[in-house]
Amino acid sequence: MKRLSLLLGLRPTDIRRVLMALALIVCIIVVGTIGYRITAELDWISALYMTVITISTVGYGELGEVGKDTRIFTIMLIFATMIWGAWAIESLLSTILSEQFREAVSQLRSLRKVRTMENHTILCGFGRIGEAAASELKRNNEAFVVVEMNPVVIDHLRELGYHVIRGDATEDATLLAAGVKQASKLITTLDEDNANIVTVLSARELNPNIWIASRLVREDAYHKLRRAGANEVVSPYDYGGRRLALTLLRPHVAEFLSEVVFDEGRGAEMDELRVEEGSELVDKTLAQTDLRQRFGITVIALYRGEGGRPNSVTGKFELNPGPNTVLQPGDVLIIVGTSQQLHKLHQALRA
Repeated sequence: MKRLSLLLGLRPTDIRRVLMALALIVCIIVVGTIGYRITAELDWISALYMTVITISTVGYGELGEVGKDTRIFTIMLIFATMIWGAWAIESLLSTILSEQFREAVSQLRSLRKVRTMENHTILCGFGRIGEAAASELKRNNEAFVVVEMNPVVIDHLRELGYHVIRGDATEDATLLAAGVKQASKLITTLDEDNANIVTVLSARELNPNIWIASRLVREDAYHKLRRAGANEVVSPYDYGGRRLALTLLRPHVAEFLSEVVFDEGRGAEMDELRVEEGSELVDKTLAQTDLRQRFGITVIALYRGEGGRPNSVTGKFELNPGPNTVLQPGDVLIIVGTSQQLHKLHQALRA
């Protein structure tokens, strides 16, 4: 019950109160039905009918032989309903109309939605960095769910139409609720390195194959995050500082990166094209693929390594690969083009 209350945002006492109220209502109906079955010698349906019209004070009329025993039992049933039934109904209504219950209903909707998601991304934390990450995921039509604890932030997330799970990202139960076992990627942007380390450890244990990127707050936590299982560790302060310096030292390079990496209003985008087994690109040279003429795409780099993920030990980047470079399954081309050109390319390769 404690785990359920944490996931739904309800206090254990609230859940117990609702369960007790429901049990009491059911108990009154059962006792009433059995009582009328015995005292008035009614069949089960008629006995249930008498119980319902009695406790609801509808008063449609009595069924069967109404003797002294039946009248005494009816009086006792009415008093029981007035005392215990009223408490049960008040308990149910106060809980149902509470803010916590509305939050619990929203949480249940999110949990049902997450169960249907596969190969999605889990975003832990929705501060300024998490918000920027969510915007980029949304821009790229990436299915994702946000894990957040702050009720105000959660309301904002739901207004934005994001899927959100309320809970502590360092807890296994929360990650499981966010679908960590069927997710393909996880980003943790929590404010403390220790919280990020625990989140990475938990996610890696629950899903050994998930790709994890973690925010770095202090430089001395870098190796701990990597040992915990993070595939990528990013310091937003380091990256932001380098980006600021680049705008002063090489402003045109900085503008180009803003345009092609983050698509800041110019239409050009940078993307990855993975050469899959059985693709028409396999065993062809770059010149033979004719990507430039067919789609207007420019290939600026080639990554060749295990799993198609950047790894300095098992793979390497080749900048500006030559036209005679033969493509192999698992290669990843770093390409630049407009969104329309990239869309046309991906559609053609899927056909």
